[in-house]
Amino acid sequence: HIPEYYEFFNKCKISSGNKALENIPFDLKSMNAAKPLVVTDARSVKRGCDKILKKSFDDSGMIIGAIHDGAGVYSSAAIVKNMASLYRDRGCDSIIALGGPSAAAVAKGVNILVSNKSDHLLDFEDMSKSLQLRPFIYIPTSDAAGTESSSEAVIDSRVFKSSDLMPDIIVIDPRMITKNDIQYTVNSGLLGLVQSIESCNLAVSNPLNDSFSFAAIELISRNMHAAAGSGCKKSERTAFISGVVISAISYSNAPEGLARAIGYETEKLTGNPAGLCAGLVLPYLLEYQINNIKDGVREELFLPLGGIEKYCSVSEKERPQAGVAALFSLIDKLDDRIPKNLKMLNIPEYVIEKIAAAAEERTGKLYPKGTALKVLKNAYHGKKSAGGK
Repeated sequence: HIPEYYEFFNKCKISSGNKALENIPFDLKSMNAAKPLVVTDARSVKRGCDKILKKSFDDSGMIIGAIHDGAGVYSSAAIVKNMASLYRDRGCDSIIALGGPSAAAVAKGVNILVSNKSDHLLDFEDMSKSLQLRPFIYIPTSDAAGTESSSEAVIDSRVFKSSDLMPDIIVIDPRMITKNDIQYTVNSGLLGLVQSIESCNLAVSNPLNDSFSFAAIELISRNMHAAAGSGCKKSERTAFISGVVISAISYSNAPEGLARAIGYETEKLTGNPAGLCAGLVLPYLLEYQINNIKDGVREELFLPLGGIEKYCSVSEKERPQAGVAALFSLIDKLDDRIPKNLKMLNIPEYVIEKIAAAAEERTGKLYPKGTALKVLKNAYHGKKSAGGK
């Protein structure tokens, strides 16, 4: 499966564990920085995450230049511009994003503006025009959705993409991974699974990306049900968020998969969460691939989903189907926390044709024409496909 040539890029150093935050001043110093701007959101402040971060700087001799909690649900260019102005006014030299997808996207936008001494974000939709970016650290909270550590930033519905946008350092500290709303947890876990599975389920594998993807799949699948429950241990929540964060690195090293594209196009047209929609579609997509596309699902996928004992007990020929069955089972065990199919999200059936067309345009020629609509129909009704249909 190893190709003659492949590429893998990971800009991110990952620091994870107890009191990982206390390493941030040292890391900043190693990047010749000493005064960060912290970009966060109201939810993180309400949980006291900003206070924990400030306290971790107590013995460092460094000061935090400013903390701005204006990264709301929607990442806007106006907020980015305001925070860039604050960065300059306070004499900051680095950026820390604390929170979920909006905090990370806004922080990336701020980095673009301050690094290029500009107030015009649209000038950098082509990131090849950008100068070298400032040091950037990301601290995930329970709101991490699986996009923050990627090479993308979505601001005002525009996608800014460059490997330079990946964080320099990701700091995973259990104190920041508190109990969260079940729906947030499910959405981020499903998106993480979609990104990591689609990143490694390619005709030509990338051995380095496989290792990241398999790690993400295992961490998410083994801890998702616990993380979405009421009695979750801190170690289980931290492992779950670690998998979600790693999935974005895998996604950044592979073409966007059809299930992920369907999820985001569904969110655009219906308002339903992208992670939930993509997660409901993924097993039907994989099943369709097994039945209709030669070598549609890799047998190795069953390893992180089923574990080494189950993997070894199943023949190589049966492993692709076993992997898909394990994924169906994982999602089914979420019980009443998610709907059983897309129809239960109150999406009109005629809308799925628009979603399919948009998703196919988004993913180019990754799949034969018409695949998106066939898969969507199965996921809409919760109907498993028959071979060759």
